[in-house]
Amino acid sequence: MDFKLTREQSQLVEKAKWLAEEKLAPRAQHYDKTATHPKESWNDIWENGLLGMAIPKEFGGLGLDMLSYILVVENLTQGCTSTGMTVHMHSVVQRYITELGTRKQKTKFFADVIEKGRLFGSWGSEPDRRGGTGVGDSVVSKRDGGYYLNGRKHFCTMAGATRRSIIHSTMEGMDPISGYILAIVPDDAPGQTIVGEWDTLGMRATVSPGVIFEDCELTEDEILGEPGRGDKLGIGQSFGLGYSAVYLGAAQRALDFVKEYACNTRFDPDPEPMSHGLVVQRRVAEMAMALEGARLSLYKAASLWQEAKPLERAVLAARAKYQATEAALMVTEKAMQTVGGRSAYAGIPLGRIFRDVRTCTLMPPNSDRQREIIGRAEMGVDNEGDDMLTRLTHFVS
Repeated sequence: MDFKLTREQSQLVEKAKWLAEEKLAPRAQHYDKTATHPKESWNDIWENGLLGMAIPKEFGGLGLDMLSYILVVENLTQGCTSTGMTVHMHSVVQRYITELGTRKQKTKFFADVIEKGRLFGSWGSEPDRRGGTGVGDSVVSKRDGGYYLNGRKHFCTMAGATRRSIIHSTMEGMDPISGYILAIVPDDAPGQTIVGEWDTLGMRATVSPGVIFEDCELTEDEILGEPGRGDKLGIGQSFGLGYSAVYLGAAQRALDFVKEYACNTRFDPDPEPMSHGLVVQRRVAEMAMALEGARLSLYKAASLWQEAKPLERAVLAARAKYQATEAALMVTEKAMQTVGGRSAYAGIPLGRIFRDVRTCTLMPPNSDRQREIIGRAEMGVDNEGDDMLTRLTHFVS
């Protein structure tokens, strides 16, 4: 496939690169050390018009096609993994609103992003569910002329910093498939409590503690779409594409650091810098080719995304995420090995990137699940039906 960038895509990539280098990267170490929300970086992304990447143009957004969107996320992430990931999660929520929201909802919710620079979260993980993702323990009830949300979520990315968050839930009295419903909970809605700490190996600036909902009252405008509708559109599978872009962006930053370090570092008694050594050259070649292969898979999936059916999107996302996962893990490990003991210093970004990649590649579906999805598709096993789509693919945060 021809992945030559258009003029518009090239301009977007250059803007994302500039933001990553000049705004995001200088703050990344601080956010990681303090495990705090990257609010200043979010604000820079908003001020430069990229927070509305997934919002349609008629509502003031950029309305980017999937490939253009992936290119932006990948390049933003080279500055800060957590910032790239949180902006991606926010953007997927905008896709849900675009497909499921009424015009009134779109006008209201998109204005929060475009005019005020506010982010939206997506909370689907439940502590008692295998793999973390699930909707069965979060229930929306309709009574007394309103809606009430009860349940518990964990890994609630950006909790305490979002204006609104989509809560992946089940309508009371229905099963989790036919009753799958999205509640959009504002940050000031009573009945929600943030619980637990966020002290993790990596992705520390995603700040993802748990949240408990106890009779959290919502209006009709805060219920998105009809029950069972949200899981049939293939929107959730776009989480996997963005995750892949995040992994590759972080790994590319690690590789770029290694190349610069090797070209400018010499150790006695060698007369030439590290870049002249065969071992270093071979490692760099392995890292570069792994990223190129994974990137081609991701760009292909993004290029085919718009016309793909939901089940096809599930397979495209699994292919991209599997290859990006394996490539990013290998590259970040080899990057530290190549630089050596100095890579453990906090002032060098490799340790943070290594921890971020090892942490964020655990997000569901993991590599074993991805191989299952790909293998079933290759052999034509269980390749149709809404139940199968739901069972095979859980990309929600």
